[in-house]
Amino acid sequence: MNAPPVSIAYLDGQRLARALSAGIIHLFQRRDYINRINVFPVPDGDTGTNLAFTFQSILEALKRHPSSNLGTVADTVSRASLDGARGNSGAIMAQYFQGFQEVCAGRSLLTAETFARASQRGSEQAWTAMAEPVAGTLPTVLEDFSTALADSVAEGERDLRRQLKVALKRAQQSLRNTPNLLPVLKQAGVVDAGGQGFVDLLEGVWAYTDKGQVDEVSESMGDLAAVEFDIDLEVGDHRFCTECVISGKDLDRAQVMRRLLELESSSLVVAGGTDRLRVHIHTDNPSEVFLACEAFGEIAQQKADDMQRQHGLLNQKGEVAIVVDSGADLPGSEVERLGIHIVPVRLSFGDREFLDGVSLDPETFYSMLDESDEIPQTSQPPPRDFKRVYTLLTSHGYKVMSVGLSTELSGTTQAARTAATGVEGEIRIFDTRNASSGQGLLALVAAEAAASGLQIDEVEALLTELAPQTVTLAIPDDLSSAVRGGRVPAWLKKASELTRLAPVLIAKKGRLGIGGVSIARGFNAQVLARHMLKRMKTDEVYRVLLAHVDNREGATAVRKILLENHSRIHSCHIAPAGPALGVHLGRGGVIAGFLPQPQVLTE
Repeated sequence: MNAPPVSIAYLDGQRLARALSAGIIHLFQRRDYINRINVFPVPDGDTGTNLAFTFQSILEALKRHPSSNLGTVADTVSRASLDGARGNSGAIMAQYFQGFQEVCAGRSLLTAETFARASQRGSEQAWTAMAEPVAGTLPTVLEDFSTALADSVAEGERDLRRQLKVALKRAQQSLRNTPNLLPVLKQAGVVDAGGQGFVDLLEGVWAYTDKGQVDEVSESMGDLAAVEFDIDLEVGDHRFCTECVISGKDLDRAQVMRRLLELESSSLVVAGGTDRLRVHIHTDNPSEVFLACEAFGEIAQQKADDMQRQHGLLNQKGEVAIVVDSGADLPGSEVERLGIHIVPVRLSFGDREFLDGVSLDPETFYSMLDESDEIPQTSQPPPRDFKRVYTLLTSHGYKVMSVGLSTELSGTTQAARTAATGVEGEIRIFDTRNASSGQGLLALVAAEAAASGLQIDEVEALLTELAPQTVTLAIPDDLSSAVRGGRVPAWLKKASELTRLAPVLIAKKGRLGIGGVSIARGFNAQVLARHMLKRMKTDEVYRVLLAHVDNREGATAVRKILLENHSRIHSCHIAPAGPALGVHLGRGGVIAGFLPQPQVLTE
């Protein structure tokens, strides 16, 4: 005969941490399903991934800072959720834990009564985090769960175990009811994805509470493939899911929210306390958001994810997704056509940090160069930026080929490798031993190969074959930027000034070297084209990519000379160089990459 369940009169910090950790592990199991049912506020298929990121931060913080003190654990959870929050649901959960922590502060034990009050405080805070609260979403489920906890206490319940069981059932009912409150959910035939994530968390906590061990899968995962949308779901009014963290003193969350509401935006959520705030917002202009937030304190963890691209994952061709850092200067039209995923390089002017190509476009960059006395600096993307992209792609079933900037020039590719080690799924990191146009061409070829149905081994083999045949040449208009950025030695600039000869730079063995000289001072289209033609075989078909630093006229002149003198050019794209290249090559420079057309892609 089974013994009756043991009642639970209180939770200390250690018990709370164990129960929450069990719930988080179960939530990780449900990530893919939650992604599949994500239709609101936009159907970008990342709610499960965002919640996984958010709760992974909590799980790691609990492991780093174990404690039996309730207040300490609640504070750890609150801070970690805010630092790790991703997406709309992640930010809302961070605000829920902020309210929960406020009630637990200074307490050593959590009773049924305290649990109810902490959760109610958290659910109230969750509603205030949203600029435009919507019924039928995560805060609705949080509120119904918290109300059930309070009702249980009012009826005299003091056993946390029975209290949780009753409240879980109420949360499950609330989740099932979300389609009746939000028409887009009923239209799609799904429940709210954020609410589903919270219920999955609770079910993991209950499995641990009920059985004393982590129940990794509490229900069949067979319904993953059964979720299909028979309606045309739009991404929404704005393109970028933009986030950052504001640090400061006496931060006023309501004031920050009012300022951001002045912007053309949607889906605004502001979570946190008086010293740290997490901002989540949908916008077409991420830089406008970052500038507005900067007025309140120091900003960090800037990111802007392209929701149109994420939505396109549902229909992307092939089984391999291509990721590249923004050091590859690619034509926007080709990025869109092939579904290439770009991780932005960081760029700073003094204390202000920007995301290359996201919060700082080339035109704005050139204007800032003219107006600022600051010398801009570039830095590689942190591993978390790559990890966010890799996790999104692998969670949608893709294998990832990451096409990287030469490790001899930057630590960017090493950051990509570091990120890949912590992500489930197959991820290959390929060092192109190249930069800018050369790296970009290899990424374009990889993306075309993936779209045509080649498997990841075949894509990698193609890159391995083409990388040594890829040539990148550049002529700066002035060597000052290249010297300042450390890409060429100072003596080369002095020699150029003395001899009145301009060097032709070439990417060689992963580094920049001298590939020739020009008798003309500064950039010269004829010289660059001549050096390219000298290295091209007349009977070979070539792909060409020209990137320019505010010198489209010069790039166009190079293209004209090439087309007039080589009859077998497959394609010759021109793209504005991003700020990352602009810092090092300098205004007026042009960089050219070319490689032979691979036979496997010949139509």
